Amino acid sequence: MNDTNIFVGRQPILDQNGDIYGYELLYRNSHKNFFPNVNPEQATISLLVNTFLTIGIDKVAGDNLSFINFTGELLAQDIFASLDPEKVVIEVLENVEITPSLLTKLRLLKGAGFKIALDDFILQEQYSVHSELFKVVDFVKVDYLDTTPVERVEIEKFIKQYPEIIMLAEKIETEEQFKVAKASGYKLFQGYFFSKPEIVSGNEIPSNVSLHFQIIERLHTEPPNIDAITELLMHDISLSYKLLRLINTLAFGVPKRISSIKQAIVLIGLRETKRWVQVLALREIGQGPGNGRTQALADYSLTRAKTCELLAKQDGKKNPEEYFFAGMFSLIDAIMMRDWDEILQLIPLSDEVALTVKGERTEITPYLQLAIAVERFDWQRIEQLITDMGITQAELSRCTVEAHRWTQSLQH
Repeated sequence: MNDTNIFVGRQPILDQNGDIYGYELLYRNSHKNFFPNVNPEQATISLLVNTFLTIGIDKVAGDNLSFINFTGELLAQDIFASLDPEKVVIEVLENVEITPSLLTKLRLLKGAGFKIALDDFILQEQYSVHSELFKVVDFVKVDYLDTTPVERVEIEKFIKQYPEIIMLAEKIETEEQFKVAKASGYKLFQGYFFSKPEIVSGNEIPSNVSLHFQIIERLHTEPPNIDAITELLMHDISLSYKLLRLINTLAFGVPKRISSIKQAIVLIGLRETKRWVQVLALREIGQGPGNGRTQALADYSLTRAKTCELLAKQDGKKNPEEYFFAGMFSLIDAIMMRDWDEILQLIPLSDEVALTVKGERTEITPYLQLAIAVERFDWQRIEQLITDMGITQAELSRCTVEAHRWTQSLQH
């Protein structure tokens, strides 16, 4: 097995307040479609070791809980010493047979501090036979796409016998499903519902976001006025602080002590200032309690941006920054809950980027489509796109792992 073919994905899990509770870490979980000669258990063990020991869990999920799928074979392996029980939720897959030896193993893991989840839960006879399982379970995940309302009522009734167990609704696709699940007693939510929000008519743009857009616009004005840009930046303490911190921590080859925003802009240049102000502005939008949905979208946007840029560089494109901006702004309509016509009046994007994010076909489109396919682990689409684009699995893996690492580094 080639260790360069590591794909790390994560899907946010939100609580009822809209804050990020944790992430489900996703691996190449469709080996038959994508890697026909790999033993699934060996592949997952290798991926776990690579992710936790090579890439680093902090680079994938930060300080949040990580929900990880385990097959029955994997649960029997002795790999848990490498994992941090404070950060890992062990997801027992739905097709795992509950046996006395498995129950013993789960009790040991629970005793070691791990939390246990049952994935894609449906009522099965084995759960009645081994009801003691529910004394070690912390979470039950119910798939909203693969269960009917009647089945869910039965599941919810069954789980309410165990008040300590937290119900998690996964594959929530719409705001309506989110509301129904919340009313039915679910405490955690996972799915793409947060990227398809209800558009609120006349929704006001927060003042700090409005200021960020003004700064971005000034950065695009020809010729740019550094004094005017500096003046605007100095109105946003948080953005100014983060810009200076980034310059001091990243390898820009500049003196470590920068005494002013103007000096910072002159030292790193307008092109780099433009890029970093936009990155930081997007991160700022997602900060604060109850903003988990927005934070998740901002993280997806930044990972897409870096993936597109790295793939464009890999292909020798002359304008990788445009690929970066296409990825970065691809979810801004969902983040701002506004339509594209309004947004494009606020952000001075190039025609190529504007057309790409609106869904029209451009040279950038396949790169963005590939970044999205990796994000969703759509193996069929990934295989089709990398074949059409002439990209190898190893090249894609390197770019996506680096993009995840880069996005996570912005949070520290």
